[in-house]
Amino acid sequence: METIDSVPPMKDLEIISDTNAIKILFEETRAKIVFNYLVNGSMTVKQLSDATGKNPGTILHHIQKLQEAGLVVQERTEQTPTGIVQRYYRATAREYRLGISGMMEANGGVAQFARDRLTSTISSLSVYGIEIPESQMKKAVDILRRLIERENVVSSNLPISNERAYQALPPAVRGDASRIMRRLSLEEDSEYQRLREEWHGFLRSHRKVGIENE
Repeated sequence: METIDSVPPMKDLEIISDTNAIKILFEETRAKIVFNYLVNGSMTVKQLSDATGKNPGTILHHIQKLQEAGLVVQERTEQTPTGIVQRYYRATAREYRLGISGMMEANGGVAQFARDRLTSTISSLSVYGIEIPESQMKKAVDILRRLIERENVVSSNLPISNERAYQALPPAVRGDASRIMRRLSLEEDSEYQRLREEWHGFLRSHRKVGIENE
């Protein structure tokens, strides 16, 4: 087995803001390759072909697209007893999130999708008695966008001091530990705390008084 020295450690979380990378990742087959398999470990084109039922040539094409977008890396090579060199690929992170600000600054459908997603989320708060008038919607979207973006920045920069031990953790345990440390990092980040207080204050100012359950 030969590892590739230039390959960076796998991130716990990666934020994707580049619209081209978003389109590449969320194509159906590529999304399956990444989220079902390569976030959990390294695999060869042949292994992915067997797992997905897709032709090896098709899998290789998708892998190359993901590599070009910086979402997949070749981690190592292994030589079989017959002399064939197998290349193992893995995702660059165990979890991916979309960068809201980058999406909203994009052109076309991606930007509209991001704005619509935030607007619909804010509007849905009415079921909890928080009514945001149309005149305040732009402000609400801006505050929530900045809050989400700060959370993404803090969460994606979470340091891992022992990469080998981290990779050896069972996926469920790794996920639980990651969530605990992300919450701790957010509690310790003053900018996130400031934005959260701004957002909560905005919500409280639009909460209806004396809500009755139907």
